[in-house]
Amino acid sequence: MNNIDTTDNKSASRVYALFYSFFLIPLMITIFGVLFFFLFKMLTYEEQDPYHLLNNIKSGSLTKRWQSAYELSNLMTNPDNIPQDQFFINQMISMHEKSVHDDCRVRTYLALAMGQTGNILFEGALLNGLKDKNIENKIAAIKSLGSIKSFKSVDELIKIVDSRGDEQERLAAIISLGQIQDKSSIPVLEKVLDDEEANIRWDAAISLIKMRSDKGLYVLEKLLKRDYYLNYPNVDENEINNTILTVLALVSKFPRDNFNDELILLSKSDKNIKIREFSMKILSEHY
Repeated sequence: MNNIDTTDNKSASRVYALFYSFFLIPLMITIFGVLFFFLFKMLTYEEQDPYHLLNNIKSGSLTKRWQSAYELSNLMTNPDNIPQDQFFINQMISMHEKSVHDDCRVRTYLALAMGQTGNILFEGALLNGLKDKNIENKIAAIKSLGSIKSFKSVDELIKIVDSRGDEQERLAAIISLGQIQDKSSIPVLEKVLDDEEANIRWDAAISLIKMRSDKGLYVLEKLLKRDYYLNYPNVDENEINNTILTVLALVSKFPRDNFNDELILLSKSDKNIKIREFSMKILSEHY
């Protein structure tokens, strides 16, 4: 009888030891780890407020300045976060002017933040940004001029498109012209439909249809055909799908009979379900 009790006690001890080693200790470690993480987050948390971030850009360390400018550009993507007061606007412009001699990333992200606001009051500062020698800063200014729909920038953007300069710079100018939709830019966009760079041709066609010009329809028709992308082996499947969906969004907004055959084919046999469904929806609504 005593042997049985001793055996039971030993078994119970082993069970408790196993429970303690493999469950209780790991659980306690996990709990303390989570508590430590939240405590660390609370101690290091900084309020993501536009004015607070501007203050960091003004007086923070080098790393702090460009990171705060980056956070500000992200914050401005939400319209609810965009201050409308003149003080904020003046501070943004002032910081952008002073950033000429700072880390180039500060100026890039400040320019992008200005564009995200959609506020035309940043037009002067962004036009000055077109003179920047740093290509990333200049591209940020080009993009943001499109975002705020700066008609004053159209002539300069046309010059950039027609310059045969940096491809990314020209591409940004083409996209911005499509956002601004000034009809005076149509001739230069038609001209680059035959450009040797595929992205230039594609985005020129997209910008043209936004301005109700059908001159680039033949390019958009090609972009709806999967076989066309075989000419561009560096374009992966996700890029192809995203491009087709982008063109379909344009077709939905600007329906043309030219797209009918491609839409029928996509709706019946495309391997991407989103593309099939979107094509069917466009056909039912517009054709």
